[in-house]
Amino acid sequence: MSRETKEPAATSQKPVPTVDGRLLRGEATRDRVLDAAERCFAQDGFDGISIRQVATEAGVTLGVVGFHGGSKNELFRTVLARRVETLNAARQSRLQKLKETSDSMTIEAIVDAYVAPYLEYASGGDAQWRAYAKLIARIASDDRYYPHIRELYDPVAIEFLDALLPLSPGLSRETLATLLTLSVASLLSIVASRSRIAGLAGTDVIPPLPIAYRETIVSFCAGGIRAVDQMKNDNNG
Repeated sequence: MSRETKEPAATSQKPVPTVDGRLLRGEATRDRVLDAAERCFAQDGFDGISIRQVATEAGVTLGVVGFHGGSKNELFRTVLARRVETLNAARQSRLQKLKETSDSMTIEAIVDAYVAPYLEYASGGDAQWRAYAKLIARIASDDRYYPHIRELYDPVAIEFLDALLPLSPGLSRETLATLLTLSVASLLSIVASRSRIAGLAGTDVIPPLPIAYRETIVSFCAGGIRAVDQMKNDNNG
């Protein structure tokens, strides 16, 4: 009686992906350059720093800064863009969730969807987000920068403006844009520096993290929008 022999079943092996160490090192170096530039810009402003200072802060050569950041203008924009992309995604996600439930579309909820992500990132313990907060507070009041960075910030701000308009029938788009700009200014002020609050309050206690002011900022900004809307309606009545 013959015994049939079977060939061992062939096993298909998937190729193991390889990681290019040079790519990883390049990404790490790029992050180091951008982090250093963010700290420098935050500390001394755009006009107050040089590419050489960024290179020294990052511990790299001038050529490395140029490779990863380009010119000083390009480096500045890249530093801002990486934070804005994160913020924009979080803001749009929250606004979309509000739109999916019409009952949720209130002035307070829309304002919260805009300010909360920034407060959360700024309160997360990442020193680089604190540097960004200081940097954006610097440039927000300087119109020189607006033509260069408007495309980073305005598209999502316009989405929120469009969402607020139907809830504020007494306000023109220009007036609501003014109120949104004032709301952003209050947000930036709370995140960048809270020392004056402690000073005016007459206390030496270090102010809490920015997220502790979430309800206050939302109430303040939403209340301002409602108050001006009511004033416009009364004047037109």
